[in-house]
Amino acid sequence: PLSEVATAYVRARNADPMCSFGDFVAISHKVDVATANILKIEVSDGIIAPGFEPEALEILKAKKGGKFIVLQADNDFEFPEMEYRMVGGLGFMQKRND
Repeated sequence: PLSEVATAYVRARNADPMCSFGDFVAISHKVDVATANILKIEVSDGIIAPGFEPEALEILKAKKGGKFIVLQADNDFEFPEMEYRMVGGLGFMQKRND
């Protein structure tokens, strides 16, 4: 059976599967083995998540001959109150949406 995290990933991925070629997966929960096994067969370049079960991490590290990028998010990171973007030489600043 699929875990809650794996089910959420599959639902999101299936919303528009054609646009995900060469993507990078972001998951907001610890990645479990069920999710890693799904990701193992999907076309993707990497993942970022707040944590990984040890067996899930081994599954992902073996993907793409060891070239799959696995990043662990910093759980203590706090977003700044203001966001800044540069677009075409212009600078935009706005309060972050909470």
